[in-house]
Amino acid sequence: MKYAQKQKGSKQDVEDKLHEICIDKIGEEYRILWQQDDGGNHVVVAFEEECPSLAKELIQSPFMGWRLIKLICPEGYLQVFYPLNKEK
Repeated sequence: MKYAQKQKGSKQDVEDKLHEICIDKIGEEYRILWQQDDGGNHVVVAFEEECPSLAKELIQSPFMGWRLIKLICPEGYLQVFYPLNKEK
């Protein structure tokens, strides 16, 4: 499926594809975040310590029509600020 400049995949489709890539091919700790700035909405893929070399090849912007940003965080950051098991 081609993504024209104004045509974007649904957020769920984008997340599903990114999870598939990150789990099956990269295998590093990551989080997918939806954020916005002056340029509008975008998807962020956050990794700890460094961006895996496969991520540089497999995850590029634009991704399915969305602007994509790779965020590099310090070790432990994702677990503290974006825990996988949120307690209620």
